Amino acid sequence: MSEQHINPGAEFLAATTHRPDDVPAGTALFALAQKYAGARVRLAGRHDRDQESVVGDALTQIAMGEAIRRTVRSERGSMVAQALRLGATWDQVVAALDTTELAAADDLRVWAEGQRTLYHQHLAEGADGLIGLDEAAYAEVMRQVAFALGRAAVDARDTHAEQAPRLRAAIAAAPMVDTVGELRALLERLPGEMPLQLADHHRALPDEEDQVHTVHPSLVAMVSGLATPAESKQPGLLLTQVYVPFPADEEEQAAVATRDDLVPAVPAYGELARAAHYLERGQLRLGLKDVAEVLEELAHLVGEVAAGYVSRGSDAESTLRVETERIAHTAARVGKLADEVEAAE
Repeated sequence: MSEQHINPGAEFLAATTHRPDDVPAGTALFALAQKYAGARVRLAGRHDRDQESVVGDALTQIAMGEAIRRTVRSERGSMVAQALRLGATWDQVVAALDTTELAAADDLRVWAEGQRTLYHQHLAEGADGLIGLDEAAYAEVMRQVAFALGRAAVDARDTHAEQAPRLRAAIAAAPMVDTVGELRALLERLPGEMPLQLADHHRALPDEEDQVHTVHPSLVAMVSGLATPAESKQPGLLLTQVYVPFPADEEEQAAVATRDDLVPAVPAYGELARAAHYLERGQLRLGLKDVAEVLEELAHLVGEVAAGYVSRGSDAESTLRVETERIAHTAARVGKLADEVEAAE
């Protein structure tokens, strides 16, 4: 048989392939399916076959199944784009994928951005055949994305408006979460797609010596689709780490956990968070004192830590030393100002 008559997939079908990563790039989906089906058929008639070949077919079936899954997943965006281009509606696409409109639109967006990047890479390299999406084609796809995101945002607003009272009640019933079990019980009462955010800083009662750590869940408004036509707010779960008095009964601790006037606790970078807390409430003396401490720490980082990694006597070291002195002087002036502002008040 001459070379031009050899089935281009024959070598792949005959090769031992027990890992999806062993599949050559660009292998057609039908070849993957054919190899998967061949292994499956052989396994069905595995009687009177040696164990090594049977195990090999079992591994091939697994590997080809995974390779098919990856291939289909990677092509989802292009398939959505093609369906819409041929006249399918978003409702039909979402039904075909058995997913949400938001998820399908995001798949399309990611694919379009990758195709635009690919087009410009080939353009910059002066390739003879350009592939991917040029700006006009990219804009057309993104119009479809914006349309879907807009629909999803409207649906989300309606859904969240209906759910808000139930969400508030569920979260209010758990002012403190101290164990994995308690957190799981709370999450089971909330929508799985509800946004989750962790507070950046611990909070605590000021000047309270005996306190224990807990987590306070609260309902907050979170923005999705920021700076896009689909921008909207939706309820989200915020988990804040709080120190509550000890000893105290659970009701007293819960009352503290839900307070919104607690100051940030002191751990790493706590002075900066605490400074913001005090200054935003007009407590200038306390806030400026913490600002001065932050500046002193910055002076140490610039003059000792950063300067230790540059050549001694270099221009870089000289510049870092100068900036260190400036920061240190600023820290001293802010600290002095804190006392003067307090006196003026």
